[in-house]
Amino acid sequence: MEILDLRHLTSRDLEPLLQEEIQLWSAELLWDYNASAELIRRFLDSRSLPGYAAMDRGRVAGYAFFVYEDQKGLIGDLFAMRAYRGQVEERLLEHVIETLRGSPGIQRLEAQLMLQGSDRLEAIFRREKFRVHDRKFLHLDFRTAPVFVPRALDGYDLLTWDDRYFEEVAALIARAYRDHVDGAINDQYRSLNGALRFLRNIIQYPGCGVFHPLGAILAKHRSTGKIQGLVLTSTVNPRVGHITQVCTSPEFRGTGLGYELVRRALEHFRAQHYTGVSLTVTVANTEAVELYDRLGFGALREFKAYVWDASWT
Repeated sequence: MEILDLRHLTSRDLEPLLQEEIQLWSAELLWDYNASAELIRRFLDSRSLPGYAAMDRGRVAGYAFFVYEDQKGLIGDLFAMRAYRGQVEERLLEHVIETLRGSPGIQRLEAQLMLQGSDRLEAIFRREKFRVHDRKFLHLDFRTAPVFVPRALDGYDLLTWDDRYFEEVAALIARAYRDHVDGAINDQYRSLNGALRFLRNIIQYPGCGVFHPLGAILAKHRSTGKIQGLVLTSTVNPRVGHITQVCTSPEFRGTGLGYELVRRALEHFRAQHYTGVSLTVTVANTEAVELYDRLGFGALREFKAYVWDASWT
């Protein structure tokens, strides 16, 4: 098995691998991965996607890619064809971690690999001093879900998404995730600039599905004149919606605002004849986990988030 720089290859070289990955996303997560695969193809063909490919007698057996974001390296994907799973991913992961840590200025590494659940991969991350956070990919099936009881939102004006709210929404996200476990997993939540980048990513790129502004709801509190809660949505296949973000200001937690925003997003998708809605949640975020349990979400997959920071060593 030979490990090559991904920038030596084209999308044509990786097409059988990408097709298998597309099929697995669909089968296990009900997710149409075609838009993400097309973005990967474009970066491959422009020779601008950093990463590695494992080659076996001229055939791409697996690949991994990463991106740089200021002083952070983000492992974007790690995947191997079924016949090669196991040792291939381990070798690719070791190359990626070594490369990222050796890159000038990199102080932090993050990875969330939803299709990967290998104990051997987790062992590599732990050996390399990554912190591990348990996460779940949840799905609500409208064929069995009840119609949820609404709660009054007195004192709020409910707004649909508009780009003019961009900075105010980013400020709310940064405020809501201060000292939150998800801020430990994704450092974009920790600052206004990071939250702005996070918003641009989920609106402009397909990593969290295709942004669905009609399902997004912003709760503007009349007394304060500020947006104090929000739910943002996407579609991950033509009949499955996805909740990409839900948060409320710390001072408005426990008021039922989060529940009602989620409920309204769910009923929007149901009214549009979607078959279900998915989302991801961190297990340590117990209040959110309990809410989704009450609503009837079930886990399609359990996965890990991995974080390493140079300040820990």
